Amino acid sequence: RRSAPLVASANTAIFASRLESIATEMGELLRRTALSVNVKERLDFSCGLLDPAGELVVNAPHVPVHLGALGVCVRGLVGSIALEPGDVVVTNHPAFGGSHLPDITVVTPVFDDDHGTLLGFAASRAHHAEIGGVRPGSMPPDATSLAEEGVVIAPMHVVRRGASRLESFEALLGAGPHPSRSPADNLAD
Repeated sequence: RRSAPLVASANTAIFASRLESIATEMGELLRRTALSVNVKERLDFSCGLLDPAGELVVNAPHVPVHLGALGVCVRGLVGSIALEPGDVVVTNHPAFGGSHLPDITVVTPVFDDDHGTLLGFAASRAHHAEIGGVRPGSMPPDATSLAEEGVVIAPMHVVRRGASRLESFEALLGAGPHPSRSPADNLAD
């Protein structure tokens, strides 16, 4: 009987370690596949897993400032955009927990394959060197509107039910008064 709490504690530690290794592997995959120096070399990104309510469950040891707003972003998405199996959503909008426009967040809802129940979310946020704006670098100190800072990405599907919608995202990056100067890097990262 005394061993039951010890076993439960060990099981919890094993489960937590598995979740942390998923978040760490998310970051490693992002780093390996990125084109941006900010992601590949500066490691200016964060990855985490969140529960169905959008609360951070576990994160990899990346950039802490990104992590505080991941839950805000996910909770905002839940009420504003349809989320189904096979979806991937992207945003940098400040109303959805964006710290500044160069920090782009990608959120994937995770569903139970058998019952379609939402299990939680996998999310990453990465700093992009360029997202448009009146000046290169996307952080002009004299901006008087959000659009002057760069391309504003309201939550949008880049994958919907497993089908790519990258063309829409690419069009958004090239549109508006101050489009991205390096949309290929934005798409790759």
